[in-house]
Amino acid sequence: MLERRITEEGGVYSHEFFLAAGECNAESMMPLPLLVNRLIRVATEHANLMNVGYARFAPEGRGWVLTKLAIEMQRYPRVNDNYTIKSWIEAAGKLLSFRNFAIYCNGEVVGYVRSEWAMIDMNTRKMTDLSSVKELAESVRPDVPCPMAPPSRILPVKQGRTGTYTFGYCDVDFNRHVNTIRYIERFMDQWPMEHYDHYLVSRFEIVFMRECRYGATVNIVVDDTDVYDCRAEIYGGTVAHCRARFKFSELKK
Repeated sequence: MLERRITEEGGVYSHEFFLAAGECNAESMMPLPLLVNRLIRVATEHANLMNVGYARFAPEGRGWVLTKLAIEMQRYPRVNDNYTIKSWIEAAGKLLSFRNFAIYCNGEVVGYVRSEWAMIDMNTRKMTDLSSVKELAESVRPDVPCPMAPPSRILPVKQGRTGTYTFGYCDVDFNRHVNTIRYIERFMDQWPMEHYDHYLVSRFEIVFMRECRYGATVNIVVDDTDVYDCRAEIYGGTVAHCRARFKFSELKK
């Protein structure tokens, strides 16, 4: 992957990338899991620059976790495109930090993202107070536009197509919990490749409730009664781990 310019100005962080052929999906576009990977990377880089990242809080036994994410895309970068991800803190409360993103492709805005993050105690896995993190309050930019709806409440998926999956070694991260991207990949694999030849993920939402670990076997249920607005859930037994919502639009070729 070729990387380009990184800048920060007035609380808005910017990282420019190049989309190589080996990173594309079967439709020669940026896949949704890669986009989420880049969003998390940009958020991590910006947090480090603000001195609210891993280096500061890991010694205290605390760390950031993504709790909710909503993405709206008009189109996705294609092979050999330059794209830029900009990110800023819209608001910070006692328990949650609200981070937004804008995605540019060849100089044009092609999507926006809203995300919610919590700082948790790595031992108890409970949320901790953000009030003392003054760098967050000092960096908020509520004036920067993000013209999309925030994450919605995703209802439990009671019925639909169901599959199973056992998380393996390559699914876990350095915390030994399942990587955020792996949940998204498992959801997307519930549709065949031909589906994505005809439909584009124009809005994606995900909410995380309880982490999965290595070796866990889970059920994946998808309600795609409405082909344009689908809901999905990963659960084990009676425990819901995460829920997602996919809004599809017809792919223009």
